[in-house]
Formats: sequence, C-alpha cells, structure tokens
Amino acid sequence: MVQIGIANIAKNPAILDNIDYAIEIVNKKTKEIKGLFIPIAYKEMIQDTLDEIAYRQFLKKNSSLIYPIDEDDTLLDGLDDEY
Repeated sequence: MVQIGIANIAKNPAILDNIDYAIEIVNKKTKEIKGLFIPIAYKEMIQDTLDEIAYRQFLKKNSSLIYPIDEDDTLLDGLDDEY
C-alpha cells in the first residue's frame, strides 16, 4: 500500500484530489500509521464496515449508560431473604 506523510498532506491538501486508490497516512518521524485514506468511490464496497465502526464507537462512547459502574443491589437483597 502506498504511504503519504502527514506533512505532505498538510503542505498540499490537494494531493488527495488526485488519488484514486487507498493509501496509508504516516507520521514520517515515528513511522506510525495514523490513518487510511479511501476514496469515496469505494464507499459502497465498505459501507457495512463503516456502519460497524460507527456502532462500536457509539458503544464505547455510551458504555457507562449500558454498563453502569455503580450497581444498585437493593432489589436482590429483598429477594434473598425469602429463600
């Protein structure tokens, strides 16, 4: 896969207009891959994956609502006494 540095994109953002294939965006100093650029022409091919990513981001963002940290066990206390 072709790699382009973050600095190259910052200096010349129009470079992305001319790319019609997927590329990796890399921090050239640390050699760390920071992202992927996929042209919009391929969106239909990866739509299911994009939806899954959005769903997982939603779950992560709202995890405290789904799995509360402080659980209230008062209902269980009353049930245990009967048995």
